[in-house]
Amino acid sequence: MESKVSFKEDIKIVDHYDVIVIGGGTAGSTAGTAAARLGANTLVIEKENALGGTATLGQVTPMMPVKMEDNPDSSAFNKEIKKRLIKEGYGAKDSNGNDGWFNPEILKHTLENLLIEYEADLIYDTEFIKPVVDNGKIQAIIVSNKNGLVAYSAQQFIDATGEALVAYRAGAPCKEGYEEGKYQAVSLRFTMGNIEIKRFVDFLNELGQDYGLEYPLIETAMVWGENFALNPVFKKALKNGDIKREDGKYFQAFTIPGMTKAMYFNCPEIPGHINSNDQQELTKSIVRGRKMIKRLAKFFRKYFPGFEESYIASEASIIGIRESRRIIGEYYLDRKDYENRAKFADAIASSAYPIDIHGDELKLEHLNKGEYYQIPFRSLIPKTINNLLVTGKSISSSFSLQAAVRIQPICRATGEAAGIAAAQAVKEEKNVNNINGKKVKENMLNWGADI
Repeated sequence: MESKVSFKEDIKIVDHYDVIVIGGGTAGSTAGTAAARLGANTLVIEKENALGGTATLGQVTPMMPVKMEDNPDSSAFNKEIKKRLIKEGYGAKDSNGNDGWFNPEILKHTLENLLIEYEADLIYDTEFIKPVVDNGKIQAIIVSNKNGLVAYSAQQFIDATGEALVAYRAGAPCKEGYEEGKYQAVSLRFTMGNIEIKRFVDFLNELGQDYGLEYPLIETAMVWGENFALNPVFKKALKNGDIKREDGKYFQAFTIPGMTKAMYFNCPEIPGHINSNDQQELTKSIVRGRKMIKRLAKFFRKYFPGFEESYIASEASIIGIRESRRIIGEYYLDRKDYENRAKFADAIASSAYPIDIHGDELKLEHLNKGEYYQIPFRSLIPKTINNLLVTGKSISSSFSLQAAVRIQPICRATGEAAGIAAAQAVKEEKNVNNINGKKVKENMLNWGADI
């Protein structure tokens, strides 16, 4: 039985800013720092109690490289973040040139310190509720926290929720998933502690693994039907009833700078087409994921030398969502841009990362050496809302292209571009949809980006 209840709330505007960033994840933390660096009075609103989103709270480490020669960075702040982590011993560069190995716990500190250094304001444990929209502009946003329902107003807004929540609730056109209501697979990452890493490395060597074994930066993986060294181990455990087939659907593990006896696991990948915009489905996925983690941990202790005394040290506090909702913006990136290696005058990022689709349709589509594509500033501008930019994995793109541009270096670049554009819009007394993307790119290059 459905019923309707009318609510009347006296919601007051508690503060006004030049720029408000909703979401302090990979893209949002960078967006806020970039806007503040250019002198904009900036607020970052984060629903969790730390910055970094999937990188920190979701334990998505290390960063995937852009697959271009010398691993260039389209974000100057991405360079700075990695530099700080490496200097402190909590970041690293491997022999393949990927300097994106990082410690998620320390990254929380690094991102927070950067934001504060540039004098941006920050508020944690605050949930975005809805925007107040008038004549194509967001006038304020309503949020909820221990102070109750309150509102903040600003001249420009940046949607860094990772799910285009601000744009969607403001009425901007969006897309999600692909045909037949399917979405990319979700994962629940976790950490194992008290591992004898060198013994495990010897074991992988004996199995014939020929990559990722340069101590201390160790990685390994396994997918059914692929020729991975761990395949016979998983098959034996499956035959013995110690794991289920779903446990080997996608398995990946990495060591962590500064944590000498621990590994992060990019799994389990939850079976089925989970609607990443349905909280009930996500809740069921978390419950199932925890059962899978416990089963995997027992499997490790029994079958992996070096894991005999290991334990589950932590689970990611947020589930890993690869794709949810995407805006339809001023420019819509699709497969033809990938196939044509598209370049743009207002490019804010360059990448050769492949189309990387997880789930039943597991797929990797690589580019040839020397080839790359770009992401234009216009893909951050939603239609119908004039003072809003959208960053990260929710930018204007098709399902397949989103599977390529969702990686952290690109998300940081979109955040940096959005922060610069929002600050410029305030200074020039314009809306962000009227900012020249070429000028945004020029600013990023002046800061040291490689585009």
